[in-house]
Amino acid sequence: MEIRKATVADLPAIVALLKASLGEGLMPKSEGYWLWKHQQNPFGESPVLVASEGDTIIGIRAFMRWRWLRGEQSFEAIRAVDTATHPDYQGKGIFSKLTYSLLDECKANGWHFVFNTPNEKSKPGYLKMGWKEAGKLPVSLCIAKPFNTIRNILTSNVKPFENHNDESVSYFLGHKGLPQLITDNRKHYSNCLVTDHSVNSLRWRYEHVPVAQYFAAGIEEQERLPYLFFYRIKPTRMGRELRITDFYFTATEDFNSIRNLVNKKIKEHNADYATLGGFSAMNILKKGLSLRNMNIGPIVTVRNVNLQDMHSLVGFSNWSPTLGDLELF
Repeated sequence: MEIRKATVADLPAIVALLKASLGEGLMPKSEGYWLWKHQQNPFGESPVLVASEGDTIIGIRAFMRWRWLRGEQSFEAIRAVDTATHPDYQGKGIFSKLTYSLLDECKANGWHFVFNTPNEKSKPGYLKMGWKEAGKLPVSLCIAKPFNTIRNILTSNVKPFENHNDESVSYFLGHKGLPQLITDNRKHYSNCLVTDHSVNSLRWRYEHVPVAQYFAAGIEEQERLPYLFFYRIKPTRMGRELRITDFYFTATEDFNSIRNLVNKKIKEHNADYATLGGFSAMNILKKGLSLRNMNIGPIVTVRNVNLQDMHSLVGFSNWSPTLGDLELF
């Protein structure tokens, strides 16, 4: 067995292996999705290793680049994402060998830490290899239609959301006030790690994403943009969810207007309930939306690579990821 860096020529075989090992799952396995995720990512191209027997790829392991910011200090991170082993070669330690080899590469590159959101089946394997559980991302819930929600849970009869043409993301990503809003938003997190987003990375994340449709809503004051949030509509067993994935704000004086806008979008999309994660959004929007903190967020695990201290990542004491940072990947 040979372990080597993946090449562009390996892409068809990589996608075929992912399908054979994992199926389509929640996210479709396609070359377009892989290219968006691993090569077009503005935080950097993903390090990817493959294991091969002769001309056959039997294992794949990919880490996805990400960058966090705390004040003026940036942290280069990677997210442990795509991995698969050919069904005929499972149980031979290929996953571990690929993962440890990638960790060595990350250490040599000076990157700081690894994070991911494993499911209950894969989490024990990561903990065995040195990952630690940071906790569950706090997620708040606002029930707009309680009777619908109860009925949906009991009957499992949820209609899928049909995508429709919408220019809101493109419009707000082209807004003159967005760069200043991104800068102002960072001031609220001087002691906390947040994603080092730019207009370019937000465009990649919400406009160019090939596997989901997002929307944006904001409040404009001439050329200023004091409030903006991104969201998507997702069918779940509870009904139609309006999921706020990222929220940006400038001032902290009066949030009635943004709360009213969220309520307007809930009604506009006929959502049964709304969710949001990320500490700033919950603190700002909890009044006026009847938000309840729920134990439904994803489990986040972390592993040190070149950090001196990992305490700030455990329990999210100094780390504020959003749903947009953690979902989809």
